[in-house]
Amino acid sequence: MSPARRRVLPALLVLTFAAAFCHVDALARDTEKSWEFGAYVLSSKYAGGTFMDTGIGWGARGGYHFKAIHELEGSFDLVSSNNSKVSSINYDVTKISADYLRMFFIKGHEKMIPFTTFGLGTIGIDNGTDSISSTTIRFGGGFKYFIKPHGGFRFDLKGYHWHGDGTVVNRDPFFSVDFTFAATFLVGGGK
Repeated sequence: MSPARRRVLPALLVLTFAAAFCHVDALARDTEKSWEFGAYVLSSKYAGGTFMDTGIGWGARGGYHFKAIHELEGSFDLVSSNNSKVSSINYDVTKISADYLRMFFIKGHEKMIPFTTFGLGTIGIDNGTDSISSTTIRFGGGFKYFIKPHGGFRFDLKGYHWHGDGTVVNRDPFFSVDFTFAATFLVGGGK
């Protein structure tokens, strides 16, 4: 196991358990049994060893708040990227994931709701002649900012871990990062 992974994995485990088991009373817009959906734009930064430039794309997500502070969410996004070494090679990247979100309600800041997230998914990369698919482990966080009781904006920073195949992308484990800006809407739930 690499030294970087030995430092990162224990920190992620501690963060995951803290997020799942902390108790905070709900004070803000996310409510129990509500549905959340939205669309987003994203910028994906890939590890240097992939020879993939930073890509720009879009996506959509939907989730269910089974408690005000706990949400399960599914997302789908598409990104286009260029090869950093060979200008004629372009990549189409598709990601599908299922994530758990843990909201943190801060007293006095009911419009802004920070959260942590982790989940599993798949990443598909197509270079025009060949394609690969890899399982991803995702982790990150962000915040939601509500401008209306059921509508607002959302900012996410998510890292994910995946593997190349040696043909489309080098056969190495990679870390990549997504920065997203989204519109978010809530439907249903308590008043």
